[in-house]
Formats: sequence, C-alpha cells, structure tokens
Amino acid sequence: MILEGRLILIEQKNLKTIENSMRILEALSDEPRSFFELIDLMDSNKATIHRLITTLEELDYIYKNENNRYQLTLKLYSLGKKEMERHDLLKKARPFLLKLVDEVKETVVISTFTRDTVYYLDKFEWHSALRIVVEPGKTAPLYCVASGKLYLSHFSEEELADYFAKQSLLPFTETTITNADKLREEIAKIRQQGFAIDNEEWEEYLRGVAVPIYDFSNRMVAALSISGVSYRFSEEKITSIVDEVAQIANEISRLLGYEERLGEGSRK
Repeated sequence: MILEGRLILIEQKNLKTIENSMRILEALSDEPRSFFELIDLMDSNKATIHRLITTLEELDYIYKNENNRYQLTLKLYSLGKKEMERHDLLKKARPFLLKLVDEVKETVVISTFTRDTVYYLDKFEWHSALRIVVEPGKTAPLYCVASGKLYLSHFSEEELADYFAKQSLLPFTETTITNADKLREEIAKIRQQGFAIDNEEWEEYLRGVAVPIYDFSNRMVAALSISGVSYRFSEEKITSIVDEVAQIANEISRLLGYEERLGEGSRK
C-alpha cells in the first residue's frame, strides 16, 4: 500500500509538471516574460520555475531574448504546420484513394514519417478483403515496412549511417531484414526501381508495396501503400498494380505542388 501511494504521488507530480509547462507556454504566447514575472504568474517558487524553463529551453520551445525575457521559438509553429499539412494531404488524397481501393481490391494506406518511424494517417479497405492490422494513428519502424524502407531510400549516405548507428534492427518475423548490409542492398534496389515491398517483414502473412508522394519542395512527405494477405497479394499482383499506384501517387504529388524534374533520381 505504501509503494502504491508513492507511485500515485509520483504520477500526480508528473502530471502537475506537464500542466505547469503548458501554462508557461500559453503565458509566453501572449508576450515575452521575465523569470520573475513567470514566478508571479504561475504562483510558484524559483526552483520549480527554473527547472521548468530550463527544460523547455533545452527542448528548444523557448529562449531568452536580448531583453532578458523568455519567449517562444518557432518549434510549436513548426509542429502545428506539420499537422495542418497532414490534414491538407488527406483532403487532397482521399478521392484518389477511394478510387484506388475499387481498382486494386486491396487495402490502401497513406502514411507519413518521423525521423525513425512510420506514422499511419489513414486507410481504406476493400469491403471483401480480410481486415488489415494497420490502423490510423499507429506506428511502425522504418526498416521493416514498405513505406519505411522507401523513406530510407531518400536518406543521404550520412543520414543512413546515423540511422544505422542508432537503430537496432530487431526481428519481428522470420523475414525481417536485421543485417545492415542487406538492408543497404535493399535500399539500393528501392532507389533503382522507385518502389518498396514488404515481404511479411513486420507482420506474418501481410505483404505490401509502397510508392512515394512528394510536395512542392520535391521532398518525400508521405507514402501510398497497398497491403494484403500474402497468399492473395502475390509478386504477380504487385507487378500488375505498381504502375497504377505510382501514377496515383504522382497525381497527389502534383496537387501538393510537386513538379517532376528529368534526371532527378532519389529525392529527399
């Protein structure tokens, strides 16, 4: 009971810390404020406010300006802008995705990325297909799904080296690529062919193919994927649909302002 009580107190303290951090950000959104103004505004002590603003500074959410006052950086704006771009992407892509579901008769998935993770934005399922485990809001490691490997193919050699230095290539299935050299070979193949395939590397009995979506800056911002159970989603089917999927992805890219350039090769 004593341990449970301590855990509850720790949880309450952590929640209070988060709440106070958000209150500081909200206060600074009105105007820059000094350290002592924040103490008065938050009705707290020096040690607590110092700890909070130091953490927010280290995370690059606030900084001290030339007048010795704290103000917001553009990091929050950047995060909000990314979310707005995702909503715009989905709005523009949705009609194409609904059409594609009817044509390929498999599950259509659109995803975006963080530095080391695939983030699934939305999916559209063919009504008679077996339900696919990928759900909007879920994530997956880059190295073991088609969309993630496709994203890795847009990394520079320096970025790939940094990724492999930090990422443990853990097996999810018997076919997960867990050797960095083999994954590099796979990435080179993806760069050459322009699409990526997931051969039951994240989930058993689930295969997928992914093609890139670019924005106005010619940067890969999302992936359009088709997923299906492996017994039905054969190499032959992938070959038969990949050109059509790539064409749809190009149409979505153009709506985002992308202009294809001759001889571009792999983009970032």
